[in-house]
Amino acid sequence: MNIIQSIRFRIIFACIFFSVVVSFCYAWVTFSSLKYNSDELFNWYLTQEAQVLLAKYQQNPHQDFANMTSAHVVISSEQEALAKLTAFFPDNKVKESIAKTSTLNALPLLGPVFTTEQGFIIYEFISKHKTVHVLKASLNSVNKEEYFFYFVDVSDFINYDNNSEKRILDMFFKVLALIFLLSLLIGFWIAKQVVSPLTRLATSVDADNYKAYQPNQGKYFNDEIGFLARRIDSFVDKAHEMINREKAFSRDVSHELRTPLASSRAAIELALVTPADKPEHLNKYLQRAARANGDMSHLIETFLLLGREKGASNSQTTFNLHQLVEDSFAKHNYLKRDDTVTCINLISPDLTLISSQRYLAIILDNVLRNAFQHTFDGYIKVSCEHSRILIEDTGEGIANSKALVQSDNVLEKSGVGLSIVRRLCEKLAWRFIIDDKYTQGTRVIIEIA
Repeated sequence: MNIIQSIRFRIIFACIFFSVVVSFCYAWVTFSSLKYNSDELFNWYLTQEAQVLLAKYQQNPHQDFANMTSAHVVISSEQEALAKLTAFFPDNKVKESIAKTSTLNALPLLGPVFTTEQGFIIYEFISKHKTVHVLKASLNSVNKEEYFFYFVDVSDFINYDNNSEKRILDMFFKVLALIFLLSLLIGFWIAKQVVSPLTRLATSVDADNYKAYQPNQGKYFNDEIGFLARRIDSFVDKAHEMINREKAFSRDVSHELRTPLASSRAAIELALVTPADKPEHLNKYLQRAARANGDMSHLIETFLLLGREKGASNSQTTFNLHQLVEDSFAKHNYLKRDDTVTCINLISPDLTLISSQRYLAIILDNVLRNAFQHTFDGYIKVSCEHSRILIEDTGEGIANSKALVQSDNVLEKSGVGLSIVRRLCEKLAWRFIIDDKYTQGTRVIIEIA
């Protein structure tokens, strides 16, 4: 398995990635704040000193500032200030760019610009190796083109500040390593907590057989894992149903088709050896083979219907129920064990029913076929009360009829026909009842929905 595609690795990687990104974002905010705070502090110092010098100038315009400060102070126009600024930058290209500019605001070297409460404007000019702050203040004099300019070369101060930032940066990388370790541990813990339900789900699914499988309903929260658990339960149930259908199909085919197949083969073999001068015997054998093949076609159609995964398509048609029962009696008349067995159809000849004629015919055929096989004398009677069809016979009866209705493991005596009927009724949402209180034979009740 590719470890990069595993859920554990993705969770751990997400924790580490998130921690690193947050750390770098915090570091960026921290260093930006330090830089801004340094600028604010330095600008405050410039403002305080400029206020003192400006006040002295206003008292004595001929004041010599050279002995009062280490900065460069000039009273001039902005053009002269630009010429003064050129002296601070040794690079010829920078000098040329300053010479081509008419105002401080238009210089390409211009960095942040601050305006103080006193109305002073502080410019920051930055080149590759130099950083110069220029404070500009109005003189409130008659000559409006002259200003108070205060020049400070802060390159050395910037270098000092970089040294402090290096120490902070070293500390940041140490903290980052600690954060990386903590995020790795936390990632492992979170991955374990997240994957634990999946592990339990996989353990429950990894069963040797369906009986050992424990349903996951109610064991998980209503989240993605709970949804997956419910889908697995549904899939296992469907797989179990498919297995049961396959087992039932194999059992029904092997049990039910054996008799008509043997009968058809025997009839064909007898027909082959019958002399040509005995057409009545030949016709008898061919009719027996035709009936056996008809039974096989009927059984195959029923098995295919029961083997479908989806429910039966219950198409509604209007038909005569009396005639349907008569047709079924005629179809299975050859199974009579004795001529004294009477077939009684108590359904009114005019009774019509709106239901699935095809499936009801299959159900009646299986029930009546079972009745013909196990009734040796007496009668087989069919009646109808509203939507309830009753089939009664005076045959051997069915022992443990409750177990027969609830299980596919039916008694050999009853055949698998009634089991087929039960499963088909379940598909059609009809009720199939074997009356266990009926002691004279067998009574089957079919309630059509």
